[in-house]
Amino acid sequence: MAAKWSIQLDELSKQSMTKDGALLEPAEAKTLSKRLYPLADECPSIWDELDKSGYGAPARIVREAHRELAGNAERYDQVSRYWIEYAKERLAGLIGPMDILRGRLAKVSAYRSELLDKLRADAKAGLLKGDGPIVSPQIEPTIKRYIELMPDDPFRVVVKDRIRAAQRAAAIAAHLHEVPDYSKFNSKQKYALLIERYLADLEPAGFTLDPHRKHGVVFRKIIARGQWAFVFVDESQDDLDGGRLSTQLAITLPQKAVIPGSLPLGAAATFSPSDLVPGFGAVCWFDASSYAQLCLACDANSFLAKSLASRVDMLLSRN
Repeated sequence: MAAKWSIQLDELSKQSMTKDGALLEPAEAKTLSKRLYPLADECPSIWDELDKSGYGAPARIVREAHRELAGNAERYDQVSRYWIEYAKERLAGLIGPMDILRGRLAKVSAYRSELLDKLRADAKAGLLKGDGPIVSPQIEPTIKRYIELMPDDPFRVVVKDRIRAAQRAAAIAAHLHEVPDYSKFNSKQKYALLIERYLADLEPAGFTLDPHRKHGVVFRKIIARGQWAFVFVDESQDDLDGGRLSTQLAITLPQKAVIPGSLPLGAAATFSPSDLVPGFGAVCWFDASSYAQLCLACDANSFLAKSLASRVDMLLSRN
């Protein structure tokens, strides 16, 4: 099977796209789906790895907040299983289209979750009722409750304060230093520093920087014995002044160009760091006036990209 798939991918590298504009034929996409979704079973080890690296505290705080809201071990166990099952469906769906909360999965998807089907049925039956002005389509009760908290809810404020304190402590522990007058830099200057930081970490790990940078930057690493490229994309150039990194991940053919903001057009699979690490959005927050905290968020993304590239390489290299 591996040899046959390799021949098919070599041919795809030459043709680039199928007749209907897709990167893979349906059978090839199904094979990729089957090989990729087991990555979600590694989620707990990914979370632990981030914690041990010093980058995972904000995401861990978000998960601990869900534990507090759950109220008991049984309900939190469902939350943890939901995160893993959601990741499986998301990865199996490749580039979609899909609406996981409503159960509309991609045609090529090789996995459907029994837990998520049950939760979707409960939601459809009207068993999930919100009592506030924010209404989320989320189907897991504890996660829905967390999402629907008002921004000024005392619990949400406490969680945010914990995250900010953890970020400051992590930047100090990592010996990250501020750049004089960084807050006065324009967006272009800040983004140049961010790219430089990414390069210093990702290039030694075998990533290369794609030449086009109009809508963001693309770092790729060739994996699975040259059959695929693992892609890390940063689309933060318009978000730095707001104190947030925006990153995405993708799998494509080695020579296939991908465009930030339009990843599905050039990718065989796309997913977000948050699909695998609940709360990773908090890792991407930083004080917009702090170069040290920008570096911390950047380094966390680089660390995750390197880890996932290695894990995906192993999954897609198996016979």
